[in-house]
Amino acid sequence: MKIDFWTLALQAINALVLIWLLARVLYRPVVRVIAQRRNAAAKLLADAEAERDRARQATAAAQAQQAELAVGREAAMKAAQADADAARTHLLAAAQAEAETLRQRAQAEQDKQLAAQQRADEQRAAMLSVDIAGRLLERLPASTRVAGFLDDLVASLQVLPESQRQQLAQAATPLALVAPRALDADERQRCMSAIQQAIGRTAALQTTVDPNLIAGLELRSPDLVLSNHLRADLDHLQHELTHADGHA
Repeated sequence: MKIDFWTLALQAINALVLIWLLARVLYRPVVRVIAQRRNAAAKLLADAEAERDRARQATAAAQAQQAELAVGREAAMKAAQADADAARTHLLAAAQAEAETLRQRAQAEQDKQLAAQQRADEQRAAMLSVDIAGRLLERLPASTRVAGFLDDLVASLQVLPESQRQQLAQAATPLALVAPRALDADERQRCMSAIQQAIGRTAALQTTVDPNLIAGLELRSPDLVLSNHLRADLDHLQHELTHADGHA
């Protein structure tokens, strides 16, 4: 076998030219394109990583905001519950106070009615007692219903100031001597003499009858009334009985 060195040399030169041409025309653009694509891929990866970081940050912010909202909602619910409890407590206290006020008013009204009923009962009892006493005293003998009361009436006249006794004597109308029954002549004379002596001067006197006196005498003038009879005593006793609570 014979080797043609010239042919081999030419083929080698062709190969070198082809390699140079490939490197010159094809390799560098391909490498540049690959580099550009690699840079673009890297940029895309970086952008994707940045976007992922932003997504993670947004997620974290959303979670933080959600947690903050949850805390605020819980605080608002607690505050609302506290306000509701306070309002319920206030309403309950107000209702209890109003109920207590109504109870006290009802109790006061009941006590007032009971006191009024008790006073009415006491007044009726006093009036009944006085009425019974009056009926019993009406059974006194006729003589004792006048004679025993003249001395006290005269004593009341004697302690009056001189000016009042003078007015009695100088009254424009006669003095009225009231008795529970008609006086006989002797009783009338005795009464007139004792009264004029107590006054210290002569005075016009006329007698009248008032059975309500029961027993005793009453001297009446336009300016003065002197009572010494059982009706006045019974009225005073009734007043004392019916007003016993007020004095106490």
